[in-house]
Amino acid sequence: AGGYAVGGISGAAFNPAVALGVDYQNFGAGWTLPYAVAQLAGAALAVAMYKAVRPEEATADPRGSYTARGRTKLLSEFLGTFMLVLTVGLNVVGASPAVALSAAAALMCMIYSLGDVSGAHFN
Repeated sequence: AGGYAVGGISGAAFNPAVALGVDYQNFGAGWTLPYAVAQLAGAALAVAMYKAVRPEEATADPRGSYTARGRTKLLSEFLGTFMLVLTVGLNVVGASPAVALSAAAALMCMIYSLGDVSGAHFN
């Protein structure tokens, strides 16, 4: 899904080492540090979103009796819908021949990762 969605933008280099190597080769050393900082900022944002959507991971309740609160459910639905819309939008803008496959892959990932939090009613 990611390769079709942003392959034309980033070359689909999702491995940070490969991305930095491609960046250094194509754009020189001037863009390598800002690109690395942007990747680390994205990783920090992902950690923050994970902790916001999965607060039960911090408590480690062995009984599994956690029930998501309304705010957590809303954030989960927002993130899932955002990723679905972003994937479809980037595929359409990039004139990808696999819009349906990318959208299905993104939706499947969001349902499996957030379905037990909010029910995964992405629209």
